[in-house]
Amino acid sequence: MRIGFDAGPVFSSFSGIGQYVRSLFSAMMAAAPEIEWVGFVPPGCPDVPPSLMPHPLVSYRSKGLTLQLRGLTGIRNSLDIYHGTNFKAPNFGQSKSVLTIHDLWLTRNPQYSKKFFGQGVSSWRLGRRAARMSKVIAVSQFSAREIHEIFGVPREQIAVIYHGCSSNMYLEPHVEKFQEFSQRFGFSGKPYVLFVGGAEPRKNHRTLFQAFASSRQLAKNFCLVAVGDTNTRGENLFRTASELGISKNVYCPGLVTEEELRALYSFAHVFVFPSFYEGFGIPVLEAMACGAPVVAANCAALPEIAGEAAIYVNPQNVEELAFRMEQFLGDNAQQALMRERGFQHVRQFTWDRAAKETLSVYREVIASHCS
Repeated sequence: MRIGFDAGPVFSSFSGIGQYVRSLFSAMMAAAPEIEWVGFVPPGCPDVPPSLMPHPLVSYRSKGLTLQLRGLTGIRNSLDIYHGTNFKAPNFGQSKSVLTIHDLWLTRNPQYSKKFFGQGVSSWRLGRRAARMSKVIAVSQFSAREIHEIFGVPREQIAVIYHGCSSNMYLEPHVEKFQEFSQRFGFSGKPYVLFVGGAEPRKNHRTLFQAFASSRQLAKNFCLVAVGDTNTRGENLFRTASELGISKNVYCPGLVTEEELRALYSFAHVFVFPSFYEGFGIPVLEAMACGAPVVAANCAALPEIAGEAAIYVNPQNVEELAFRMEQFLGDNAQQALMRERGFQHVRQFTWDRAAKETLSVYREVIASHCS
């Protein structure tokens, strides 16, 4: 097999799709050393992405140059399959295409699109693209239903392949390392509630901040650490904290390294993820792997992914979220139970499994083409 794939997302250090491409394709390259890989990178990027595992049969090409050559000379790359990892699957000369659709958040909520002309045309194009794919990969049963309901893609054309959890996410044993991080972030020695998602509207920091502000018990005994981009799509973490009068008790370190995030998960009293919409929800698995008990929204893909290893809340109900956090943080036995459930639950989500299932999709597509 000669497989082409969009390697562009690996250059984004903090995106979930970047993590998906780095982890999945490194695992597939290790599992199938006989496959030849062609990674397509954005113009101007390094020739070899530094975060993908070395492989003797992998090469990289510029997307811009490849399209230009095809347009001028008709050169074909003779790929068996092209895997669009980030919603797009251009024709690079392959006979078959596979497309991963991570979620349909902007299709469902076009008001949050950053595109100059809005989301309508992009969603229409995505629907047409999905319909002509040999196979669409969804990252959860929830996303598969969305793709079927919105775009009409037959369910048999959609393969559900769960993400894995990074092997770099594990319970951090070094207290000294955490203390250094927490001191640098400004909350040294304080017990804290952790949130990961930044100011992105769908991550729903506002409900969490409001719940925290409404609870004297939480404000007295805990601080709130909110990780992620502090300013995006018209929302700002610092502004929300200021409006609610809780700035002195909210710490926003911005984007952090994987090592820092692992430590923050490991020493959190609880990880709260009240997101309105997730196609999967990688932070939930990361928190479980690091020993943080999880409180999550009861919607979209989160109950499917977290199973019985999380406490669920209505993400639009401030009073319910405040009550459940107070109740949970006051019950050491329940915290220990959910922590242990998390450790057990996360073991089923591995990139090795995702790699094997994705390789099976490739083989199925090629077999159907040859028959």
